[in-house]
Amino acid sequence: MKTAIITGASSGIGRAIAWELAREGTDLLLLSRNEEKLRTLSKEIQTATGRKVLYIPFDLSSGRNYDLITNIALENFDSIDILVNNAGIGYSGSIEEITREDIERIFWTNLFSHILLTRSVIPYMKQQERGFIVNIISLVAFKPMKYWGLYNASKSAMEGYFKTLRQEVKKYGIHVINVYPGWTDTSFFENAGIEQKVKNSFIKRFMDSPEFVARKTVKAIKKKKKAVYMHWWGWLLAKCHGLMGG
Repeated sequence: MKTAIITGASSGIGRAIAWELAREGTDLLLLSRNEEKLRTLSKEIQTATGRKVLYIPFDLSSGRNYDLITNIALENFDSIDILVNNAGIGYSGSIEEITREDIERIFWTNLFSHILLTRSVIPYMKQQERGFIVNIISLVAFKPMKYWGLYNASKSAMEGYFKTLRQEVKKYGIHVINVYPGWTDTSFFENAGIEQKVKNSFIKRFMDSPEFVARKTVKAIKKKKKAVYMHWWGWLLAKCHGLMGG
């Protein structure tokens, strides 16, 4: 492990993966909308691990020049070994409440940005004849939830796209790893506007920590796995989905 680009790195799973990779000796380029949190995190990781950590305040929710990220990485590091497509936002609401802006924001953040950033780094990984594309998806890709249609759709599309990409790039030594967290204790629910509802439900008792997800993700990179399910029931859910044709 040498250099990793991580989106949505300022909190939650992205933040935990940044720490886990740095402890394994990986230099980092961190992306998030929150510049203050990125700055603080970068300093903390550098001080604790001695790794080189750079950051770019970057909003993935609208179309931008994703080649800029790749260029900054190549200007400051010798290679791009790992891309972690982690950034994601939730949306809970009925179809009558969905606006065009909601649709564009969800799909740009949860899907289009990951595809475009991956497209940008792939040529360099091909030249290196190695690399990892790690995608933080969700078990909702296999189990749709009422009122979460936009989020479900974006994650299902992400799951399908990157499974296909795996077939395209494996001959170049590039590994595509899809990670499927279940309920995870992050600011996701607060940002989706349902934090209080979740706190008062049984779901809270079954949440994983971001650190748990990060450890399993980095372990999967080491072992070059194709997919990571947080629990046996996650694997079973995915298996049943495949057998039943979705």
